[in-house]
Amino acid sequence: MTQATYDVSDHPDASYAIITNEDRDVQYNTVDDWNLVLTGVSIGDPKVRKYEVSVPGRDGVLDLSNALGGVYFENRSIELSFACINYTTERFHLLASTVRNAIEGMKCRVTLSDDLAYFWRGRPQVEVVWPAMDHTELVISMSAEPHKYSVYGSYEAWKWSPFNFHTGVVTQEDDVVLTGSVVRVTLPIDPARTKPTLWLNTGAAQARLSTQRSWKTLTAGANVFPEIRMSDSSEVVLELNGTGSVGVDYRVGSL
Repeated sequence: MTQATYDVSDHPDASYAIITNEDRDVQYNTVDDWNLVLTGVSIGDPKVRKYEVSVPGRDGVLDLSNALGGVYFENRSIELSFACINYTTERFHLLASTVRNAIEGMKCRVTLSDDLAYFWRGRPQVEVVWPAMDHTELVISMSAEPHKYSVYGSYEAWKWSPFNFHTGVVTQEDDVVLTGSVVRVTLPIDPARTKPTLWLNTGAAQARLSTQRSWKTLTAGANVFPEIRMSDSSEVVLELNGTGSVGVDYRVGSL
């Protein structure tokens, strides 16, 4: 039997990834659960989705990339390389199947140990590189959404441990109590222009952005409206009107 030579005891600060299977609501730490050390990360650069039209009688092309309300981006390719720790070649085949059964092709969040404040979202593919140098390598790749998102949403308990004082944003919001008059909630700048989820917990309420005329009536539970979204250039004001209790749930994105 061939023994893998990469030993986690030699690397007490080994890098790792946290992978959350959103379809099954199960979370995995690649070191703790699979004995896989993260050895390489490749994240593709963002590419603008361009809409260009060639118009007869004029030079160049007509750029309509901003016609839908802002600049949009293509998906980004992410590739994560992992070294196998203390596995024989025979056991590694079982490990590879275990990882595939856990995440292959499913909707997942991936958080890297050097960027714990954000996660990437996509559908992973698992590849075995056999052998790689003096150890077996496992590669997880995925076509990810162009923006990474804050691990903690505005409706979740906020923690200091993953917070990045340079790039992190505090977004925690309490339930908004409505008593018959308009209540305004300021939403932060968001490069991903996220659409918040409005939770009508009790009562009857309506919502709109301060820049809009028409109100959207909330139904019990989760409400998402395409017209109500955050801005990539400035804070926006969400207006709530009615009675009862409304939760405002959103995450902030970053390229």
